[in-house]
Amino acid sequence: MILISIVGHSGSGKTTLITRLVPILKQRGFRIAVIKHARDFEIDKEGKDSHRIWQSGADVAIVSNDKTAMILGRGMKLEEICRFFEDYDVVLTEGFSSEPTDKIVVLDEANPRLEKFSGNIIAVVSDSDVPGFKTFRKHDIERLAEFIVGIIRGIKGKNF
Repeated sequence: MILISIVGHSGSGKTTLITRLVPILKQRGFRIAVIKHARDFEIDKEGKDSHRIWQSGADVAIVSNDKTAMILGRGMKLEEICRFFEDYDVVLTEGFSSEPTDKIVVLDEANPRLEKFSGNIIAVVSDSDVPGFKTFRKHDIERLAEFIVGIIRGIKGKNF
């Protein structure tokens, strides 16, 4: 599995970028997963059986024919979460800027600084060129997708 983190300041366009990249990569035959970092979130609805079970103190998995969700009473490290996606070709993360992963940094004009981001910056998505970095424009998703495909094929083999 190849792990690439999409990072950037709040409001920079990370989610939009991911939602435009995923269909392109899937069309090319890759299995894609996304792990989104959030400060806090709610997945369950009060009054539902799964919420009542959660309130009783148990960790809960909710499973239907179409999807599965797990609610665990603890945060997990990125490497732990990735174990769920070992059979995927690419896992994109949104956030996790302090993790030592390959990163694509999404910059916005209001906050065009790279200093916050650690790890291996493999590309930058910006409205203008960023000297010293492979730069893609926000509207040029096809070119960025081809860049990611090149990484996948370089790691997994040319016929992949």
